[in-house]
Amino acid sequence: MTDSQCWTLSCQDRGTSTSDLAKAAAREGAPAGSAFLLGEQTAGRGRQGRQWSSQPGGMYVSVLLYPSRPVNSWFALSFATALAIYDVVKLHLTEQIIQHNANLPIPAIGLKWPNDVLVNNRKVAGILLEAQGDSLIIGSGVNIDSIAPIDQNPHPPIAFGDFPGILPGPKQLAESYLKRLQFYYELWERDGFAPVRDLWLGQALHMKQTISVHVAGQKITGICNGLLDDGGLVLLDESGTSHHITTGDVELIGR
Repeated sequence: MTDSQCWTLSCQDRGTSTSDLAKAAAREGAPAGSAFLLGEQTAGRGRQGRQWSSQPGGMYVSVLLYPSRPVNSWFALSFATALAIYDVVKLHLTEQIIQHNANLPIPAIGLKWPNDVLVNNRKVAGILLEAQGDSLIIGSGVNIDSIAPIDQNPHPPIAFGDFPGILPGPKQLAESYLKRLQFYYELWERDGFAPVRDLWLGQALHMKQTISVHVAGQKITGICNGLLDDGGLVLLDESGTSHHITTGDVELIGR
């Protein structure tokens, strides 16, 4: 298990990606908990090879870990990372808005499978896990300054800057995030996926609701009935057929 005192954060203004920095550190034998923050990524990337827009004004951080649990269980850390980002976004965004005007409403914040954090049904963060030998690199990006939509995604981007108040700085946000990620990582190392799964379900936006999942060019619509021990969704379609969803893009529809 990672020594709870060993997590560190290194900061640079610009680079290809924080994951590249973490990979280089792993090759040099850097310890678990080594984290890297960039002010701008010139080659940021997201899930399924997608480009992640990484202009100045966001939090872009990767952390190097050496999990002791079997590789086939590392998927759980995607859910753990989403929980850490959820906690930090909720804490800092609520503080930002209340300090500006305590009478303003707090936006709805929740989780969408597999690892999206949504604010008012829009995506505020990106997460990418990359395994390399016995190491795992968890890359995360959180939108701080407002950004323009990059596509017609049903859950377009949103940022702290879309709300009134003084924005948190990237380093401030990264330090808060790493504390929460360390908590969930150590919980998983100690007790496995079950407690992480339960905590994730407590913030999920689509349980028992109608969703559509795009899988290999096919669109499946139905009621989301649960999250399995392997991290897959259970989707019950209109014909009564149950689908075990292990990959795909979820679109929230409603009840």
